[in-house]
Amino acid sequence: MFSLKKNSYLLLTFGFIILSGVYNSNAQVWTKVGGTLDYVNFMRFYGDKLYVGSDAQPTDFIENNINFLFFGYGMQVSTDKGISFSDAVLTDYSVFDVIESPSNPSILLASARKQDIGRIIMSDDGGLTWDEETKRCEESSQIVRFHAVNISGKDYFYAAMLNSINGFRYSDDYFATCSLSDDVNINSRDLAVSAKNPKVMYLCGDNVTKTRVLCSSDGGLTWADRSEGINNYRILSVQTHPDNEAVVVVGADSLSPTGKVIGMGIFYSDDYGNTWRNVGASGASILDIRVHPTDSRYWAAAGGNEGVYISGTSGDYWELSTDGLPEDVFIRQVAIPDDEPNEEGIIVFASVYGNGIYKSRHITTDVEDIDYRDESLIASIIYPTPTSDILRLKLNDDNLNIQFEILDLLGQTVHSGYIYNSNALDVSGINSGTYMLKLVSGSKIQFKRFIKL
Repeated sequence: MFSLKKNSYLLLTFGFIILSGVYNSNAQVWTKVGGTLDYVNFMRFYGDKLYVGSDAQPTDFIENNINFLFFGYGMQVSTDKGISFSDAVLTDYSVFDVIESPSNPSILLASARKQDIGRIIMSDDGGLTWDEETKRCEESSQIVRFHAVNISGKDYFYAAMLNSINGFRYSDDYFATCSLSDDVNINSRDLAVSAKNPKVMYLCGDNVTKTRVLCSSDGGLTWADRSEGINNYRILSVQTHPDNEAVVVVGADSLSPTGKVIGMGIFYSDDYGNTWRNVGASGASILDIRVHPTDSRYWAAAGGNEGVYISGTSGDYWELSTDGLPEDVFIRQVAIPDDEPNEEGIIVFASVYGNGIYKSRHITTDVEDIDYRDESLIASIIYPTPTSDILRLKLNDDNLNIQFEILDLLGQTVHSGYIYNSNALDVSGINSGTYMLKLVSGSKIQFKRFIKL
């Protein structure tokens, strides 16, 4: 479970897009963050605060039915984005997630476990003290992910429940009442709620009837199966696009008849999960997917023993990063601070299960041609670069109708259109600078960096 595949290349980003590239840096990507225990169960940013739950012994999160620890080591808080950490609170508990009330950040809910009982523990003073007496969702199952939204001035809370045949709980009273939906039949591993439309949410996991992803459009009251095309896999993680409620991304793996774990990578849907396409991370079990808090182009994913995957295209394409991570790596969680991206990319935190937390430097790229959907490229040669007026393309099929976009360093489209049976693209109308040319033909997509003089 904790073995690392050696990788000869490094994660590289081109400001707004992340593709296979050429190493072009003088420093490694990842360095260890001190102050936490080795086995980190979760990380969650709220502004400058980073909440971290850690244990001293491992739990195998790849198992179908997880055997949790009898006691844990509580939760720590960093108020300076991971530079330093407080002493642990809720000691003796394993803590798997924490959430702040949308209307009152002093109210916290922690998903905790002790003596083989999962429960929710509440603080109303920002985590200084915790109410361990009130019974909130006490079960043998375990909540592994929280979400909270405020609708018309009222807070609503949702939770994904693991080791359960009905893995969804919801509440409007801080889980003093722990309600469930009859439609849910998933042993759930993750839950995502659309920031664009909080009535839309997704629940993912596994069960014997092959349901893997459920979608609700009414705030969790009713659910529809969205497993077509991925119903042979376990769905370990799910994330929604903050600006588009129809876009949902999931991470998957599969179990062989002998119990061997086979990573299946990342799948993308832009129609509420009705259809899916694989968009990368082949061979990886994706246990966590996060979006940058302020820039929806940038995403990160925890890829188990493969490493950390990063996307600069809103979850549509992914690239692996391992440089600086320990050799025996198992990436359990990722977290992204709200620092604004710059020309060198973004910063990501990763929990290396058994080795604490690692933090990336800003990630940069020098992009060459790459086709993510097919072994053959749309254009085998794109030249000249630099150019002052015309980009010439040597097409692999002269009968292709090709859609193109030209993107600047901020990921904004400055020119777009179609190339109809032509080998030339006029770029004389755009300003001087470095750009990315995106070509689309059917299921094929190709990118090429070029310089306009």
